[in-house]
Order: sequence, then structure tokens, then C-alpha cells
Amino acid sequence: MKKTHFYAISVLCFLVCCFVSVWLYFLFTPVILQQEGYIYYLRPGTLKKTMVAELTQQGIISRPFLFSFFIYPQRSATLKTGEYLFPKGSTPYSIWKQITNGTGLYYHPFPIIPGWSFSQLRNALSQAQGLRHSTATLNNNQIMERLGYAKLGPEGEFFPDTYYYTRGISDLIILKRAFDLMQNKLIKAWQNRASKLPYKNAYEALIAASLIEKEAYLNSERTVISGVLVNRLRQNMLLQFDPTVIYGLGERYDGKIHKENLLDNNPYNTYIHKGLPPTPIAIPSKESIEAAMHPQQNDYLYFVAKGDGSHQFSKTLTEHNAAVFMEKK
Repeated sequence: MKKTHFYAISVLCFLVCCFVSVWLYFLFTPVILQQEGYIYYLRPGTLKKTMVAELTQQGIISRPFLFSFFIYPQRSATLKTGEYLFPKGSTPYSIWKQITNGTGLYYHPFPIIPGWSFSQLRNALSQAQGLRHSTATLNNNQIMERLGYAKLGPEGEFFPDTYYYTRGISDLIILKRAFDLMQNKLIKAWQNRASKLPYKNAYEALIAASLIEKEAYLNSERTVISGVLVNRLRQNMLLQFDPTVIYGLGERYDGKIHKENLLDNNPYNTYIHKGLPPTPIAIPSKESIEAAMHPQQNDYLYFVAKGDGSHQFSKTLTEHNAAVFMEKK
């Protein structure tokens, strides 16, 4: 009897050891093998059994019973809502630690591109996955009011960079980050500007930077174009920058500037109104802001696109007309 009892205990211990071994092997064996990892969204209010079922259905957990057996005693542990990135090599154990500690959240990138108008920025935000679209029903003035600058227009006021966000945050947070960064960059650039610029304040320099951004294709030409802009302002000449005409036309622009467009009486048309347009016409890059603050000292008053992204710069109208004629040939 004792011998039989001993064997029974031995068999039981063996089975328990086997189960524990299998259980531990399951918990610490990598289940995420793809290099880019795996993204999982744990929705608000998700129960533990629902989470186990979802991970099983998605092929992450192959033994839901063993996983449930592991988490069942941990009743005090709460699931942290969020979108998680399970990196390559993640195990059931590390996955559990992530979603109960709230670590390893997935961050979406949102790039703001130099040269965008605010309308293009809004459109990109509306299509960004995972964002809470708080601005969908707001007009531009209401958006700026929410940001705390009700009297300031939005054009050109958001710094071009890549901003990272977690699922569920408001698009207003992205805009606030970009707005604050632009103000910071602009103030620093203004404080270190060249002397005797024809701009009354940093905002006028931002307007100039937006014109440079839309005209310059090559980085090497930004300061040159900035020099032309400054020269024309100092001589009280019409700027005659084509991008201002395009911006002023708005939806009426059909992809080509016609002669009548140059006479269109809107405040952005620098072919009929002297000085800078009333607001920026696009988001300027850091390079364009620096170019506006540090224009090249030159005698150029004109430039024309050469068709390869570069420009032909001229000092006189005669030279300019000749350059235009050569480009048309």
C-alpha cells in the first residue's frame, strides 16, 4: 500500500513538473517573430478574457488555457488601455507585463511638410489614423481660439517636422506642438537676424519665409531669392511672386497662371499690391526662415525658373527679359 502510494505521488509530481515545464516554456518562448513587431490595440473597458480571446484570434497566443492559467491569480492587475507595439522576441509573459504596466505603446508618425498650406495640413490631419479628430467641426478661427491665439491666422504658423502620437489623442495636441515649436524657432531666428532687414517684426519675416519656401526648389538658392525679395522691398517695387497669385486665387487656380490672374484684385496678388501679402502663404521650412533672416547681399531684382528647378537671376529688366525669352525658346 505504501509502495503504491509512493508511486502515485511520484507520478503526480512528474505530471506536475511536466505541466510546469510546458507552462514556463509557453510563457517565455517568443511569439512575435516578425522584425517590425506586432501592433495591438487594447480598447477601453476590455476584459481580460476578451483580451485573451483577441490575442488568440490574432495568432499571438497559441495556448489560451495556459495564458489564462498564468493571469488568473493576478486579479489585482489591471489592463492599461492603449495601442501597443509588441517587439520582435516578445513572449506571453512580456506581453502581459506590457499591457499591465502600460509600457511599449505604439507611436504614430505625423509629418508636416514644408510648403503646405493650412488647408493641406488640415486635410492630412483628417486622414491620420488613430487621432481623435477634434477639429473636424471647427473653422480656422475656432481652431486658433482653441490654441489660445484667436486673433492670429493659422497660415504658416506650424513648424514642419514629424510629430509622434499615441492612439486616441486629439489632433489639437499635434497642432499645439507644431505651433509652439514654430514660435520658438521663429523667435530665436528673429533675435539672431541680420541687421537692417525691411521687416517690422518676426511675423513679417515669417511671411517672407513662406514666399521663399514656395519659390525656392534648391536649398542653395533660398538666400539668393531672399536677397531679391529684400531688394525689391527696399526699392518699393512690386514683388511679383507667382505663388502669391496662386494662393490668392484659391480654388479658382486651374494649374496655370493666366494674364487675367495677374490683375485679380485680391490682397495676396503681389503683381498689383506692393509690399508683403497680409499673411504667410505656406508653411516655411527652417531653411527658408533662416534665409529670410539672413538674405544674400546681391544686386538682383529679377529671377525666372529655368525648368530644372534652378533660376536665372538678373540685375536689370533688360537682362531679365532676355532670360525669359531664352526660357520660352
